[in-house]
Amino acid sequence: MIESEFNKPVGELFESFSEQSIAAASLGQVHRAVLNGEDVVVKVLRPGIEKLIYMDMRILRIIVDFMFWVFPVHEVKILEIIIQEFSKIIREEIDLLKEAENAIQFKENFKDNQNVIIPEVYLELNKRKVLVLKYYKGVKIDQIDELQKLNLDIKKILENLILLYSHQVLIDGLFHADPHPGNILVNDEGKIILLDFGMVIKIDESTKRELAKTAIAGANRKYDELIEGLSRLGVIDPDMNLSVLKDATETMMDIFDKKKISKKRVKEISNEIFNTFYHFPLYLPSNLVYLFKTAVLIEGIGIKYDPDFNGIKDGTPIVKKIFGQALKEPKVEIFDLIYGKVKDLYKLSQNLEKVMRLAEREQFKVRLHPVDIAWLEGIFGYMFRRIMVSITATSIALVGAILYLRIESIWLLFISFGFAGFLLLITFVLPARRVFSSSEWHRRRVEKEIEEKFPFLS
Repeated sequence: MIESEFNKPVGELFESFSEQSIAAASLGQVHRAVLNGEDVVVKVLRPGIEKLIYMDMRILRIIVDFMFWVFPVHEVKILEIIIQEFSKIIREEIDLLKEAENAIQFKENFKDNQNVIIPEVYLELNKRKVLVLKYYKGVKIDQIDELQKLNLDIKKILENLILLYSHQVLIDGLFHADPHPGNILVNDEGKIILLDFGMVIKIDESTKRELAKTAIAGANRKYDELIEGLSRLGVIDPDMNLSVLKDATETMMDIFDKKKISKKRVKEISNEIFNTFYHFPLYLPSNLVYLFKTAVLIEGIGIKYDPDFNGIKDGTPIVKKIFGQALKEPKVEIFDLIYGKVKDLYKLSQNLEKVMRLAEREQFKVRLHPVDIAWLEGIFGYMFRRIMVSITATSIALVGAILYLRIESIWLLFISFGFAGFLLLITFVLPARRVFSSSEWHRRRVEKEIEEKFPFLS
């Protein structure tokens, strides 16, 4: 792969190159090498990986599209969003030119942070399928015994890790979304070495500020503001039962406040909360999918050090240190915001003036299109049929059960339940658009008749 990318033998590119990989994954592998007297690592994509990923994504989309066709519910829609985001990220992850850009940006973002090391990129040897970085020696962050041998302050390292990721999310709007232990090393000075910048997520300014406000609300136990923030982030539906959601949130936060609590009790309460949240139409916006995944992985690292570690309880005091900086809004953005609002007001005044001119000339018209009424009739008709079929199916099942208890005929029970199940199947499983086909045909026919009879309305 290296020789095909550069059209040169490996020996002409590096002073030495180890054929034995020091790390390997599904997308590629990493080798040690020496370049101009310096130790480097060479990341190489696996041959044919792009074609394989493309095929996998196609298969996943077909499966989800079929599931949504059969079950048009929000749970399946969430799967579609996750696959779309994953497809976007995986395409960037197999482009090592993009990874090099990310690494350079991270190095710039943390140039003043003495507790973090971002490897330098050798741009002259950077290709789409080959990436060369400076080598740094370190211990995987989850190898507790090895870190203790170095007499390092593990609690301080964990605090630096939480600050590192909080800064990425709330300040930079660019975070490393693959924080497994193989990508986070610690050197003998206790500095964190961050590796692999293929999976990097960008967060826009408004989402960044909303995340900060929501985090502050959660830290201060202001549940109404917390729920409002989650609603603005698109995680929850603002029309849901917020009082029940608030009660569940309070219970969950109370658990996190406990200093000591039995694992059995935690499991019991967690199951109760999960069952409560399961019935809410919760959503996961594409830009937050990997954020939650990252938070879970970091908490897993914390639990490695301390079995009682709690990401919210223990992380909140650390994250509070950067809340002020996270909410600081640049003057340029305020100017842009004011300019945008003034521009919107100007457009609104222009539109109002246009409406008034039309009204003065008696050219302002309000129309109720009979096509919309026909379409609504189709919808209400479908809903009515669905309710009636459900009642009929339930009645048949009840009658069959009663007769079974009377005459003990298992065949009669099977027939009644089978017929009721068939009615429910065709009512709820078949997509609504199939039932609406006749209504859609009627809508188009009425629309055509109106256009022919009253051309001045079109």
